[in-house]
Amino acid sequence: MANGQQPPTQIVVPGQGWVDVASRVIVQVGFPVVVAGVLLWFLLTKFQDNMNAITARMGANATAVENFITELKNQTAEMKAQTIYMQQHAQNMTDQLTLLRKIEVDAANLVIIRKEELEHIKRALANERGKK
Repeated sequence: MANGQQPPTQIVVPGQGWVDVASRVIVQVGFPVVVAGVLLWFLLTKFQDNMNAITARMGANATAVENFITELKNQTAEMKAQTIYMQQHAQNMTDQLTLLRKIEVDAANLVIIRKEELEHIKRALANERGKK
């Protein structure tokens, strides 16, 4: 108040209604302050809701990334195991390839020998027929 007196204390009596209390607050502090307070309250509650949603999504993303990293580690371990297996069996495969090439050469030589035998038999038969 203007002459240094304290404003009278307001006592809210249940059942009096919130409209009366709200109108007294608006009159005492001014309409723009009340509107700014309501807007601030609205923005802060919306901001908190948005932050809670963002936090929940970040938590879900962190779990997904952790699962992805675990899967990558498993794949890397499997690839290392396969590499070790291939290295251990590379010499065996080389030996088998060498043997297969030797069998190929031997088979080709055998075909040549059999052709020569066949030609020899044909000549022998032709000679035998010529003698008769």
